[in-house]
Amino acid sequence: MKMRLILSGLLLISFQAISQRYTPTFGTITESELALTAYPAEPDAEAVVLFDIGESTFIDTQEGYDIRFVHTKRMKVLTRGGIKFATLNINYYHEEPKGTEKVTSIEAFTYNLENGRTVRKALDPTTVFDERLSNRWSTKKFVFPDVKEGSVIEYRYTLETPFHFNLPDWTFQDQIPTVYSEYTVKMIPFYEYVFLAQGITRFSYQHSELSKVKRTCGTVAESMGQRVGNGIEFVDYEHTYAMKDVPSFRDESFITSREDYVMKIDFQLSKFFRPTGGSREIITTWPALNDALLKHEHFGKYLGSSMKIARKILETDLKLADASTEKKVEQIVQYVRSNFRWNNQNNYYASKSAKEFFEQKSGNSADINLFLTALLSSAGVPALPVILSTRNHGKIIADYPFEHYFNYVVVLVNGQRPFLTDGTEPALGYDRIPIRCINEKGLVVEAGKELKWVGLDQKIPSIDHKIITWTIDPLSATASASISIQATEYAALQYKRDFLNDSVRIKKNMQEKHSLKAFGINTFNYDNGNKPYVITFKGVVEVEKIGDKIVLSPLLGFPMKKNELVQQKRSYPIDFSYSWADKYKATVTIPAGFRITTLPENVTMDNDIAQIKISYTTAGDQLELEAEYAIKKSIYPSADYTKLKFY
Repeated sequence: MKMRLILSGLLLISFQAISQRYTPTFGTITESELALTAYPAEPDAEAVVLFDIGESTFIDTQEGYDIRFVHTKRMKVLTRGGIKFATLNINYYHEEPKGTEKVTSIEAFTYNLENGRTVRKALDPTTVFDERLSNRWSTKKFVFPDVKEGSVIEYRYTLETPFHFNLPDWTFQDQIPTVYSEYTVKMIPFYEYVFLAQGITRFSYQHSELSKVKRTCGTVAESMGQRVGNGIEFVDYEHTYAMKDVPSFRDESFITSREDYVMKIDFQLSKFFRPTGGSREIITTWPALNDALLKHEHFGKYLGSSMKIARKILETDLKLADASTEKKVEQIVQYVRSNFRWNNQNNYYASKSAKEFFEQKSGNSADINLFLTALLSSAGVPALPVILSTRNHGKIIADYPFEHYFNYVVVLVNGQRPFLTDGTEPALGYDRIPIRCINEKGLVVEAGKELKWVGLDQKIPSIDHKIITWTIDPLSATASASISIQATEYAALQYKRDFLNDSVRIKKNMQEKHSLKAFGINTFNYDNGNKPYVITFKGVVEVEKIGDKIVLSPLLGFPMKKNELVQQKRSYPIDFSYSWADKYKATVTIPAGFRITTLPENVTMDNDIAQIKISYTTAGDQLELEAEYAIKKSIYPSADYTKLKFY
C-alpha cells in the first residue's frame, strides 16, 4: 500500500501525536540493552534494531542550500549469526560536474559486558574505505570492532548533499526487527516534495510544527523600526514520522526488489519556489521526458552518432542484403554480443561517445543497446530504445514521471512480430532480454509519438527436462545411469552461468549434490541461445540394500527438495520472473530375479496456478516414470500464496 501527499515549506500539514515519541541518547547504553538475550516479539531473531533515527535539514551555503542528513542507529547482536549485521555501507551520490555528496563524520562503537563492566571500543577511522559502485554511486564501508554474541553496536554519521532531488528517503523496516524508527524532515519554503509512504497504513507517531527559529534568505535588517533589504524571513516546517515494533522483513524469495515492499517513505522533489517570486515545476511529464532523452548528448545524440558507424559496419562486416527481417535481427544481435563486452554497469545513458565505444569494444548497458538500436535501424529494421528499471532497482510508479526511476535500456524490434532484445547477454536467444530486466513495464522512447509503455514479461516458459536411464547391478549394490539435461530459455541460461560449459564444474556438482560419480560429459549449443542447452553424461551411484530388497531414487535427487515459500502469510506478490516447468523421465531396467514391490499412485493436477503430473508404467523388465511440475505464471497475487505454497 502506498500513501501519497505533498510536503512543502509553504503548507503546514498538522497532525496530532498518535503515541509518545521516544528520544534515546547516543553513547548512553543501558544495562537492560546489554543484558538482552532475545527479542520477545521474534524469539529467533539474530539481532534487533533498538532504535534507528534520521534527520534531514536544509543548511545555508554560498550557492543556496544543501541538505544535511544525520543518521543514528543502535543494534543488539543476539546470536553468532547476528554478527553479520556489524558491517555497514554508507552510499553516497556524485554527478560530475554538478557535485558530490559528502560523508563528513562517522562515529561507531561496540559495547560488550566484560567481568561485570561495560567496555566500549571505538571504530578506527583508518579502517573505513571507499568503494565505487557505479559511475554515480560510491560507498563508505567499515566493520565494527570486537563484535560478538551479546554486543551492542551503534553508529552516527552525517551526509551532506547539494542535490535537492536527493532528499534522503527513510526505511522503517529491516532484515531484523526494529523496536523504534523515526525520521524528521525540516522543510524550507522554497522546495515542495511528493511524499510516498509504502507498506504503512498508520504511523505510531506523526507530527508537524513550525520551527521556533527564524531564518533569512538574502539580506534582512531593521533601520529606524522599518525592515530593509532584499531578503525574506522564514521558518522551517518540521515533519516527524515514527514506527514502533516493526517486524523484520524476512521472506525475500521470489520478489523483484526488497525496496518495492519494505515499509518506507520516499520524497520526490516536485516544485521550486523562487525567493524573488515565481515557481518552477520539477515534476515533468512523460512526453517531456521522452523529448529530453532524444535531445540528450548521451542518449538521442549518441544514437545519431552511432548511426554513422553502423552504416560502415553494415557495408564491411555484415552482409544482410538478402536476409529476412528476422535473420537481420538475429545476425546483428549476435554481432553486437560477440564483438562488444558489457562492463556489468546498468544505465540508460551512454558513458562515452559512440566512437570511443566502438574503438574500446566495451561499455555499459546503454552504450551497447543504444548502439544496437542504431545498427538495427540502419539495416532497415524498425527498432526503438525502451528505458526500464531492473528488478533490483525497484518498480516504476507511473503516476510520477521521474527520470531516476530508470537505470537500463533495451531495444524494441517493432516489426510484424514485436519483441524485445538486448546486446549484453551472449547466452540468450536473440529475441530475449536478461532476467534482470523483467520488471513489469518499460517506456518506449520515440520522436513525435504518443506515450507508449511495453510489458517486459517473457511469455514462453523455461523448461528443464532431465532424462535418466538406469541399469542396476545387485552384486555390487550400484546403479549406472545415462543422463541427459535439456534446458531452454532462462533455465538454460542458469546452467550456463553455473557451469560455464566446464566439465570439471559439472562433475563436481554431480558428486557434491547427487553423490553421482560422473564421467563422459558432453555439452551442446552453449553459444546458441535459441536452441536448448544440452548436457549429457554417465554416472554411477550406490544403491541401498535392505535384506533382499534394493531401494533406488530414480530421479537422483534432482527435483525440488524443500519449499522456498516458508512464511505463513504473504502480503505482496510472488514473482518468479518467468514461468517454468521441470520435467523428468526415468527408465529403470529391473535386474533378473527382482520385481517391483510397491509403486506410488499416479498424480494429475492441472489448474490456472500450477500443473503436477506423475505417472508410472511397467512393461516387461522396464519401469518408466514420468513427472512434471509447472508454474504457469511469472507473477502471482498474494491471494494465491496459500495455494501456491501447498502445490
